[in-house]
Amino acid sequence: MGDWVNLLGHQKAAFEIITEIYTPQTVMESSLSRTLMDWYMRFDVFAGLLGGFQTVLSREWFSYGLQYFLQQSESAPENLAWRILAQQWQYRLLAMDMALLFARMGKGEISPKQFEIENGALGKRIAEWKTKMDPVLRDPQYLVHDFHGVPPATCKSIVDPWEPGYFYDGPLFPMNIAMLDWLSIDIMHKYQTAQITNTQPSPELTRQAYQSCQLFEAIELWPESPKGTILCLQASLGISLLFLPRDDMHAMWGRRKFASIEANG
Repeated sequence: MGDWVNLLGHQKAAFEIITEIYTPQTVMESSLSRTLMDWYMRFDVFAGLLGGFQTVLSREWFSYGLQYFLQQSESAPENLAWRILAQQWQYRLLAMDMALLFARMGKGEISPKQFEIENGALGKRIAEWKTKMDPVLRDPQYLVHDFHGVPPATCKSIVDPWEPGYFYDGPLFPMNIAMLDWLSIDIMHKYQTAQITNTQPSPELTRQAYQSCQLFEAIELWPESPKGTILCLQASLGISLLFLPRDDMHAMWGRRKFASIEANG
């Protein structure tokens, strides 16, 4: 309980600093402030999803940021970085809307019928993030099929990080991170929907959790991953671990990964 209170205290302090210095518009004016906002939004969204409350930042911050990146990608369509950022901010907005919807339901602000309608629409948006993605961001020429020379996974691993044809290199490397984040959002949506509707969670959650762990380990071991990349994956990894078998092998794997994140930070 103390750690959770601590987390919320950090969240509130960061919110007060950011909103004192920036507005939704001015925070987009430099790469440094955009990076700062990306970090805080990730923090804000996952704290809300895990705690069952809405994000501290208002929707305007999320929606304006998405519009900014969409405009940049339209004005410079050859620049993959803008397209990737727009795709990432789409799931930031999705996660914010999800946290708000579940918080409203938890507080009894909407009826079960209204929740069913809004949640169905939200689930469709989450699925379409992947199915309707810009084909340029799924270009198969950047999928890695030969992992010759990469550090081998250990015998204690619970996944095969070097499965051919699922991991992106080159300019699409950030899509590995985007996919891992999206998986965690989809997992939480399916799980919390089952909790609210008193239905059995889908067995697919475990399969998606393994996918997330596979991506995490590949990003961690990939020689060309930018230094410190796994720091931004802590929340997504934590969500995935909740849906894996509860045994010593999986628990120790998770502890080693969090230790690796700690060593990077």
